[in-house]
Amino acid sequence: MGWAITGAVLAGLMAWWWVPPGGLGRLEPSPVPRRLVTRGSTLLTRLKGVLPTTAEVQRDEELRASAPVVCDLMALCLDAGRPPRAALRVVVGQVSGPAREELEGVLARIDLGVDEAEAWNTLGRVPGFREVGRDLARSVRSGLGLAGLLRQHAVAARAEADARALARARAAGVRSVVPLMLCFLPAFLLLGVIPLFGALVGGLW
Repeated sequence: MGWAITGAVLAGLMAWWWVPPGGLGRLEPSPVPRRLVTRGSTLLTRLKGVLPTTAEVQRDEELRASAPVVCDLMALCLDAGRPPRAALRVVVGQVSGPAREELEGVLARIDLGVDEAEAWNTLGRVPGFREVGRDLARSVRSGLGLAGLLRQHAVAARAEADARALARARAAGVRSVVPLMLCFLPAFLLLGVIPLFGALVGGLW
């Protein structure tokens, strides 16, 4: 271990000896131009306006997670003989969170006299309910059975949720490699490379 320390010190002295007198001055950080700072802050402001916030991402996740439950409840109410408007009113009383807010908006439009198909179509802009809203709008106009269609959407929404969970698990595994490498590389250098380098320098000395 004494040879390793001696070798490391000698390597540092040799590197210092080879640096020219004015060479260290070039290593000092140069001041950042004010123009670049202004452009960087402007770009950051624009990105904040475009990228979704944490609250928005969480709200979208809650909406997607509630889609299967809403579809199943709607299908049960329709099988019981309720019309879509009455089924929606029952479902609104059973769900909570962002899903309830969006469904209450659809129900309020219908109660105000907006065309029912048009009211359902607004649900097509909601994450997790895009296909559901469009299909419900078409089915209300055509009079086709909605219960089976809603159950299909529930199955598709659950499969999509499972796929997203699997993707997040894989991404977490990939992200964990970097901390492991940051912990492993210094230990490898200290225990493997530096003693070997010190031994070689000591042998040559």
